[in-house]
Amino acid sequence: GYSIYISGHYAYVADYNNNAMTITDVSNPKSPVLISTISVGNSPEGVYVSGRYAYISNSGSSTISIIDISNPFLPTTVSTAAVGSAPYGIAVSGRYAYTANESSSTISVVDISNPSIPVQIATTSVATGPVSIFVSGRYAYVASNNLGAGTTISVVDISSPSAPLQIGTAVGETGPFSIFVSGRYAYVA
Repeated sequence: GYSIYISGHYAYVADYNNNAMTITDVSNPKSPVLISTISVGNSPEGVYVSGRYAYISNSGSSTISIIDISNPFLPTTVSTAAVGSAPYGIAVSGRYAYTANESSSTISVVDISNPSIPVQIATTSVATGPVSIFVSGRYAYVASNNLGAGTTISVVDISSPSAPLQIGTAVGETGPFSIFVSGRYAYVA
C-alpha cells in the first residue's frame, strides 16, 4: 500500500498494486489481522477516514471512492467522483474532501455532504506535482515535488470552499511524500 490511516482498532490501507483498500484489525499490535478488502479505482494512493466513511484517492482513474466502513468486515462502495488528474493525497474536513492532483498541479474540493452524490465544486492551481494535502482550519497545506526539482509547500485559503485561493508558498528540500501541520509548523517527509 501507499497510504495508511489508523482509526480506532483498524488500519485502512490504500493498496496501489491491487486497486483495493484493505482493513486490518490492529487491536493486538503483535498480531494484526486482515479482515477485509474492497476494490476501489485504479492505483489508489491516499486514504482518509472520517466517521463511517473511508475516502480513497485513485491516481490511475482520477477519482475518489467513498466507502462505507460502518461494518469493517463488510465495507461497501457508496460512490465515486471525478477529480483532477492523478490525485495522490486526500484530506477531509467537515463536508468537504480535498485532493492533491499530481498531474494537473491542482487541488480539488469535493462536497461530500451527501456521500452518495459527491460533487467536485472547485479546483485551484498549486505548485507543480502536488502529492500530499493536510487541512487545518481555514487552510489547506500542499506538498509538491516540482517534478524532482525541490519541494514547494503551498498554502491555500479554503475558507470559501467554492473559491479556494493559493495565498503563499515556501521552498524546501527535494522529494516530499507527506505533509503534516501542527500549530505553527508544517512537517514534510
